[in-house]
Amino acid sequence: MKYMMVMQFFFTTAGLALFGYWLGNKINPETNLYLILTGIGLGLGVMIGFVTLIKMIQSEERYERNVHH
Repeated sequence: MKYMMVMQFFFTTAGLALFGYWLGNKINPETNLYLILTGIGLGLGVMIGFVTLIKMIQSEERYERNVHH
């Protein structure tokens, strides 16, 4: 379970950063827009990853409480 949580966090962060890079190069390849959008994607990925990680941990705790009672 812990491995899955870490991989989910990593792929969310990396995926949004790569999407920002791709989008920046697609919109205007001559400028540094891709760097800005990559940074925004990375920041969003980290935030979304942490929120998802917290929700998965809370869900796992609820499951453990219900199974043992």
